[in-house]
Amino acid sequence: MNTEPIPPQTGTPAPRPDQGIQLIAGYHFVVAIFFLLGTVILAFPTVLLGILGFTDDPGAFIGMFAVGLIAMVSMIFCILYIAIGYGLWTLRQWGRIAAMALGAVSLFMAPIGTIAGGLTLWYLLKPEVAARFE
Repeated sequence: MNTEPIPPQTGTPAPRPDQGIQLIAGYHFVVAIFFLLGTVILAFPTVLLGILGFTDDPGAFIGMFAVGLIAMVSMIFCILYIAIGYGLWTLRQWGRIAAMALGAVSLFMAPIGTIAGGLTLWYLLKPEVAARFE
Protein backbone atom coordinates (compact mmCIF):
# COMPACT_ATOMS: atom_id res chain seq x y z
CA MET A 1 0.00 0.00 0.00
CA ASN A 2 1.33 3.44 -0.97
CA THR A 3 1.52 5.78 2.02
CA GLU A 4 2.98 8.81 0.26
CA PRO A 5 1.00 11.99 0.87
CA ILE A 6 -0.93 13.44 -2.05
CA PRO A 7 0.61 16.77 -3.08
CA PRO A 8 -1.72 19.76 -2.85
CA GLN A 9 -3.15 21.09 -6.09
CA THR A 10 -1.58 24.27 -7.32
CA GLY A 11 -3.46 27.08 -8.95
CA THR A 12 -7.15 27.71 -9.02
CA PRO A 13 -9.59 25.81 -11.16
CA ALA A 14 -10.66 27.45 -14.38
CA PRO A 15 -13.74 29.63 -13.95
CA ARG A 16 -16.94 28.13 -15.24
CA PRO A 17 -19.01 30.16 -17.70
CA ASP A 18 -22.39 31.30 -16.46
CA GLN A 19 -25.62 30.06 -18.01
CA GLY A 20 -25.94 32.93 -20.47
CA ILE A 21 -22.47 32.35 -21.86
CA GLN A 22 -23.14 28.61 -21.99
CA LEU A 23 -26.32 29.29 -23.92
CA ILE A 24 -24.57 31.51 -26.45
CA ALA A 25 -21.72 29.00 -26.83
CA GLY A 26 -24.29 26.22 -27.28
CA TYR A 27 -26.04 28.27 -29.95
CA HIS A 28 -22.73 28.56 -31.82
CA PHE A 29 -22.18 24.79 -31.57
CA VAL A 30 -25.70 24.08 -32.89
CA VAL A 31 -25.26 26.48 -35.81
CA ALA A 32 -21.92 24.78 -36.55
CA ILE A 33 -23.72 21.44 -36.73
CA PHE A 34 -26.17 22.88 -39.28
CA PHE A 35 -23.31 24.23 -41.39
CA LEU A 36 -21.59 20.84 -41.19
CA LEU A 37 -24.81 19.15 -42.28
CA GLY A 38 -25.07 21.58 -45.18
CA THR A 39 -21.49 20.81 -46.17
CA VAL A 40 -22.14 17.07 -46.17
CA ILE A 41 -25.35 17.48 -48.16
CA LEU A 42 -23.59 19.68 -50.73
CA ALA A 43 -20.73 17.20 -51.05
CA PHE A 44 -22.96 14.65 -52.78
CA PRO A 45 -24.00 16.79 -55.76
CA THR A 46 -20.41 18.05 -56.02
CA VAL A 47 -19.15 14.48 -56.41
CA LEU A 48 -21.97 13.53 -58.77
CA LEU A 49 -21.34 16.56 -60.98
CA GLY A 50 -17.63 15.74 -61.01
CA ILE A 51 -18.32 12.19 -62.13
CA LEU A 52 -20.76 13.45 -64.75
CA GLY A 53 -18.15 15.94 -65.97
CA PHE A 54 -15.55 13.22 -66.43
CA THR A 55 -17.82 10.67 -68.06
CA ASP A 56 -20.44 12.50 -70.09
CA ASP A 57 -20.71 16.29 -70.05
CA PRO A 58 -17.64 18.54 -69.50
CA GLY A 59 -20.06 21.43 -68.82
CA ALA A 60 -20.98 19.76 -65.50
CA PHE A 61 -17.61 20.92 -64.14
CA ILE A 62 -19.02 24.45 -63.87
CA GLY A 63 -21.78 23.16 -61.60
CA MET A 64 -19.30 21.08 -59.66
CA PHE A 65 -17.11 24.09 -58.95
CA ALA A 66 -20.10 26.27 -58.02
CA VAL A 67 -21.61 23.72 -55.62
CA GLY A 68 -18.15 22.85 -54.28
CA LEU A 69 -17.45 26.50 -53.56
CA ILE A 70 -20.69 26.81 -51.60
CA ALA A 71 -19.78 23.64 -49.68
CA MET A 72 -16.34 25.09 -48.85
CA VAL A 73 -17.88 28.33 -47.60
CA SER A 74 -20.28 26.30 -45.47
CA MET A 75 -17.35 24.36 -43.99
CA ILE A 76 -15.49 27.58 -43.23
CA PHE A 77 -18.53 28.88 -41.35
CA CYS A 78 -18.77 25.56 -39.51
CA ILE A 79 -15.17 25.84 -38.32
CA LEU A 80 -15.69 29.51 -37.42
CA TYR A 81 -18.75 28.78 -35.30
CA ILE A 82 -17.01 25.87 -33.54
CA ALA A 83 -13.99 28.04 -32.73
CA ILE A 84 -16.13 30.87 -31.40
CA GLY A 85 -18.25 28.47 -29.34
CA TYR A 86 -15.07 27.01 -27.84
CA GLY A 87 -13.71 30.49 -27.13
CA LEU A 88 -16.89 31.44 -25.31
CA TRP A 89 -17.07 28.15 -23.40
CA THR A 90 -13.51 28.58 -22.13
CA LEU A 91 -14.03 32.31 -21.40
CA ARG A 92 -11.41 33.55 -23.86
CA GLN A 93 -11.44 37.24 -24.66
CA TRP A 94 -10.98 36.52 -28.39
CA GLY A 95 -14.08 34.32 -28.28
CA ARG A 96 -16.15 37.16 -26.85
CA ILE A 97 -14.87 39.64 -29.44
CA ALA A 98 -15.40 37.19 -32.31
CA ALA A 99 -18.92 36.36 -31.07
CA MET A 100 -19.76 40.07 -30.95
CA ALA A 101 -18.41 40.58 -34.48
CA LEU A 102 -20.40 37.61 -35.78
CA GLY A 103 -23.44 38.83 -33.86
CA ALA A 104 -23.17 42.23 -35.55
CA VAL A 105 -22.97 40.58 -38.97
CA SER A 106 -25.91 38.29 -38.22
CA LEU A 107 -28.11 41.30 -37.42
CA PHE A 108 -28.69 41.54 -41.18
CA MET A 109 -29.96 37.95 -41.46
CA ALA A 110 -33.61 38.42 -40.55
CA PRO A 111 -35.46 37.14 -38.59
CA ILE A 112 -33.51 34.52 -36.61
CA GLY A 113 -30.09 36.09 -37.14
CA THR A 114 -31.39 39.48 -36.08
CA ILE A 115 -32.78 38.11 -32.83
CA ALA A 116 -29.77 35.88 -32.07
CA GLY A 117 -27.25 38.58 -33.00
CA GLY A 118 -29.06 41.24 -30.98
CA LEU A 119 -29.28 39.03 -27.89
CA THR A 120 -25.64 38.00 -28.25
CA LEU A 121 -24.48 41.60 -28.47
CA TRP A 122 -26.73 42.73 -25.62
CA TYR A 123 -25.51 39.97 -23.30
CA LEU A 124 -21.81 40.05 -24.12
CA LEU A 125 -21.64 43.84 -23.79
CA LYS A 126 -22.94 43.79 -20.21
CA PRO A 127 -20.11 44.94 -17.88
CA GLU A 128 -20.43 41.99 -15.48
CA VAL A 129 -20.27 39.52 -18.37
CA ALA A 130 -17.31 41.31 -19.97
CA ALA A 131 -15.50 41.08 -16.63
CA ARG A 132 -15.76 37.26 -16.72
CA PHE A 133 -13.57 37.21 -19.82
CA GLU A 134 -10.65 39.10 -18.28
